[in-house]
Amino acid sequence: MKKILSLMFALMLVLAGCGAQGTTSTDKKGEFANPEHTKDEPQVVEKEQTPVSFKVIAPAGMPALSMVRLFVDKPEIKNATISYETVDSADVLAASLIKHEADVAIVPTNLAATLYAKGAGYKVAGSSVWGILYIASTEDIKSLEDLKGKTISLWGKGLTPDAMLRFVLTENGIDPEKDVKLEYFSTVEELATNYLAGKSTVSMIPQPVLTNVLMKSEKSKVAINLQDEWKKITKLDKYPQTSLIISDKLAASNPVVVRDFLYAYDDAVDWVNQNPAEAGKYYESLGIGLKAPIIEKAIPQSNLDFVFVNDDKDSINKYLEVLYKFNPKLTGEKEIDDGLYSKI
Repeated sequence: MKKILSLMFALMLVLAGCGAQGTTSTDKKGEFANPEHTKDEPQVVEKEQTPVSFKVIAPAGMPALSMVRLFVDKPEIKNATISYETVDSADVLAASLIKHEADVAIVPTNLAATLYAKGAGYKVAGSSVWGILYIASTEDIKSLEDLKGKTISLWGKGLTPDAMLRFVLTENGIDPEKDVKLEYFSTVEELATNYLAGKSTVSMIPQPVLTNVLMKSEKSKVAINLQDEWKKITKLDKYPQTSLIISDKLAASNPVVVRDFLYAYDDAVDWVNQNPAEAGKYYESLGIGLKAPIIEKAIPQSNLDFVFVNDDKDSINKYLEVLYKFNPKLTGEKEIDDGLYSKI
């Protein structure tokens, strides 16, 4: 019991920075065209697969949006019966993963590291949301240097958003403790409400909430793109804010089913990028948050791209290294090794 409570506390810590807006499940079945893949794909040994049922869960927001076509159209995958569910709180997601009620989940990448560190039995198969953090302002902010002397509002004190902002500021010679004032809010919704009320003029806001804010505030603009700043510092194109994890049990017993699911998810992410208007309608139909026009407009700035883990471990390793140095609890108090990654 102590181990379970300890793990739940750790999971709630890393999830606090992940905004979610509702809970839903889908049962509708559909079929994809299954276009030919051009990306490097996982290799598995073909063998007779036993029919299997499993659940996929994702927090509302960009994680759920990345697989919204799976939620709504629910493609047929041979030998698999799959249910999909969104979750709206850290404790619900943590409880599901601890109890192994879900075999596949889209989670903050540092949560994946925490689960691995605690021996929960999940591995990373790939990453799909590559940074959605932006600084919005009603002031004339053109560079990080212009932030000196300003109050920056954000959410998630001591958590992933805080770590990313502090990393970028520090690497650019700006002391987060002396050169700026950081004002924290508990949730993204509180942060956005405060900003729209004019109580803050500089805020770090994630997509898709950022798009909603910009549509409501004509004086606001994106002043700093944290993804661009990360690239300048690390020389890596992007950072894996969320990843897809698979239970060791499912990967070992049904590797071909897992492979086919990953292909379907890869296609689903591509579909979202290619069909933002329809994806927005799909997302709104789930009843878990923002309306279709906001989602449609947010997609181009949401950096959705499913990358199999074997194609880009460097980005994951660097991202988790930054978080570990900032606060070891964010990655389960363990440095990352190759055991984190699925071999599917």
